[in-house]
Amino acid sequence: MLYQEIADYLRELIAQGVFLPGDKLPSIRLLATQRRVSIATIQRALEELELRGLIYARPKSGFYVNSPDVPANHYPDSIAPLVPKSVKIHEKASQIFAQCEVEGVMNLGTTYPHSAYAPQKVLQKLAGAIIKNQMNDVLAVHFSQGNLILRENLVKRLNQSGCQISAEDLIITNGCLEALSICLRAVAQPGDTIALESPGFIGLFQLVESLGFRAVEIPCHATEGMSLEALQLAIEQWEIKAVAIVPTFSNPLGSNMSENNRRRLVELLAEKSIPLIEDDLLGDLSFDGSRIRPCKAFDKKGLVLYCSSASKTIASGLRVGWIAPGAYFADVAYFKTFTNISAPNFAQMVIAEFFDSGRYDRYLRQLTRQLAQKVYWFQRLVKQYFPEGTIVSSPTGGCILWITLPRGVSGLRVYQGAIEQQIAVVPGELCSASDKFNHCIRINCACDPEIDGAFVIKTLAQIVWQLL
Repeated sequence: MLYQEIADYLRELIAQGVFLPGDKLPSIRLLATQRRVSIATIQRALEELELRGLIYARPKSGFYVNSPDVPANHYPDSIAPLVPKSVKIHEKASQIFAQCEVEGVMNLGTTYPHSAYAPQKVLQKLAGAIIKNQMNDVLAVHFSQGNLILRENLVKRLNQSGCQISAEDLIITNGCLEALSICLRAVAQPGDTIALESPGFIGLFQLVESLGFRAVEIPCHATEGMSLEALQLAIEQWEIKAVAIVPTFSNPLGSNMSENNRRRLVELLAEKSIPLIEDDLLGDLSFDGSRIRPCKAFDKKGLVLYCSSASKTIASGLRVGWIAPGAYFADVAYFKTFTNISAPNFAQMVIAEFFDSGRYDRYLRQLTRQLAQKVYWFQRLVKQYFPEGTIVSSPTGGCILWITLPRGVSGLRVYQGAIEQQIAVVPGELCSASDKFNHCIRINCACDPEIDGAFVIKTLAQIVWQLL
């Protein structure tokens, strides 16, 4: 679309520093003249940039470039990581997630985008055609790496992001969580130590617990992600069997590791022959349309096991994920085959047809625009209604906000008070195996669009005020 081209043009000028934070953009009329388009097209392009938080409007003045809103780093100042320890969060996490799913509860706890964001009509049409014309393929079972059309489409996208792999290097899984589980089983044995982000993805902590591993938590910065200095110190002190991270729009901080640090991370681990399990589940959900290269793009020894899925982008219920396991292909293929033979054909075929139709990129622009709008809106509400001393994250992609509460306020008690009001959030202590972050909560902004977000945030704020 023409307005999208204009928006991308202006976004690139901002990224290159042609327009700096605080600078005023040229007038709508001037931009329309320069680009030889209508005023309406320019207005639509500016609305797009405003939704993504790149610019803001001043009444009767014009549009200005936003300053990056980087929260203070309220995470460990010391680079010394904790000692490896057993993880014991699954029971509490299961109870809390079960409460999130109770009928009538306004669920801001689980982090899957609500089904309302999915391309339902397109998927329904594709699914109907598959059932009508390819039912034999739907019902068949194969000991295979997965649907070839799907793998070819995924490889094309991965190669565009800097990875050098073929369709034969990819294995389709039942979602990203299974991909992560298989990778962990392929690189480590019970009792081994895995380095994880802190605060980190709850699902990874649960997997480490279920597989009998120990976790060493590496402190993370609010914007840069895992501290490489702390990781290096941990490697020197302990026998680390693998590192598992979410480098792009991490869960829960929303941090986005720089390309330089991704390269450094891969090189650091390659020196010690330590495998890196990369969860790139949110990699496509950048608010500004950019796509930073994954760690896999810098992998020269096959030590990066790349995992992702369509759960956060197309449809979580179809449970289609994938792995590019590099040097661990044989072990990963073995565990996948003897876990459940293969991923269900029907779900793979639907996702494959969606990619192959050429609709994905247009849909993705629409989705990220909606998510950006939701995240910025919830962020503003938190800043408006929560007490002084509250810090809210400023992600540039994804759908998660991490809220650090004022000193002395328990995230678990906020969760308990919220559940009484039929609102579900996740207490921050679940994002660690060491009883840290008990003064934080995590919320999903891609919740049911029918939920009254302003009411929810005001209610949560009232609970925090009461706990103060």
